[in-house]
Amino acid sequence: MSDLFQQTLESVNIGILAFDGTGRLLYINPAAEEILHGSSRAFVGKHYRTVFRGSPGPARILRKALEDNTAVTGYDVELRMPRRAPAEDSHPPPPLPVIIGASPMPGPAGEPNGAVLSIKPAEILSLVGQEERAAVSAEEMQTLAYGIAHEIKNPLGGIRGAAQWMLRGEASGEERREGTQLILREAERINGLVEKMLEMGRNPPPARAFPVFPILREAQDLMLADVRARGKEIRFEIVADPSLPDVSGHPDTVFRAIVNILKNAVESIPGRGTVRIRTRMNVDYRWGRARGRTRSFVDIFIADDGIGMSEEEVRKAFLPFYTTKAKGTGLGLVMARQSISRYGGKMEIKSVRGTGTTVTISLPVTSGKKKGT
Repeated sequence: MSDLFQQTLESVNIGILAFDGTGRLLYINPAAEEILHGSSRAFVGKHYRTVFRGSPGPARILRKALEDNTAVTGYDVELRMPRRAPAEDSHPPPPLPVIIGASPMPGPAGEPNGAVLSIKPAEILSLVGQEERAAVSAEEMQTLAYGIAHEIKNPLGGIRGAAQWMLRGEASGEERREGTQLILREAERINGLVEKMLEMGRNPPPARAFPVFPILREAQDLMLADVRARGKEIRFEIVADPSLPDVSGHPDTVFRAIVNILKNAVESIPGRGTVRIRTRMNVDYRWGRARGRTRSFVDIFIADDGIGMSEEEVRKAFLPFYTTKAKGTGLGLVMARQSISRYGGKMEIKSVRGTGTTVTISLPVTSGKKKGT
């Protein structure tokens, strides 16, 4: 019966935490580990004020259940995740709305002996989130349709104009050659756009293990040459541990993604500035809803001190064909994120107008590889 009870607690998708009479955590199931972004090893034995640091709602509900020896339920309670690395995460994650229930846990003789806490994400608010995601998806489709039309209409207009002008028979031989070159050039622009879109739809090459450090060095060297050609005074700072474990993915696609991000960083700096590249191990990255398991990742931070982006620009940064550049296609960041996410990675952007932008790439560590320090 004890094994069955244990298996039940381990399998449910509701977070369950058991506290003793002094408020210290005795047990936490995998679903609660996932919700709280932490492991049982980190939480067990800690007081509830530590477990729910920064979240007064859950702490208040549990305290009332312990002190009054009565069941307490809270709806739409805000659960705030602890900020584990303030240096990298200047913006804390948004609070998670949850439903919390706390019930007294009696001892052998019925005396107060602690409390059991259940945590479940608020379903109604999850539906609101789905509506918001649907709205974003509709915006993506609208931006995609407009972008395709815009990117194809311009070169087609040039091709049509050149063809009509040549057909009139009034152009000289030199002018006809120039018209032919224009048609070929604009046709190549359309072909390049189609190739990018086809690349986004192709199956990615098989994942394999590779080290991050050489790719970062190679991308930095490439961008240094580009910066010199532009005549800009931009300094690159790279702080990366060569002993980091190999990551899983494909080095070519990751390299192209990093180069694209570095290129955006360089273009965001008007004249003189710095681009910083840094890495770290992330051994407590929450992955999926499969019993709250963790997985190790290598995080890559690419930060610039350029003009930055507004909140609206950050929100639309991954929309296809959305761009603030005069000659941009708006596909660079989309393709970069796709090349990362296809192999189980993640890419995020944080930016402040007038201060700069930080792009974080998280790449999964290859299974079986020894974790770095």
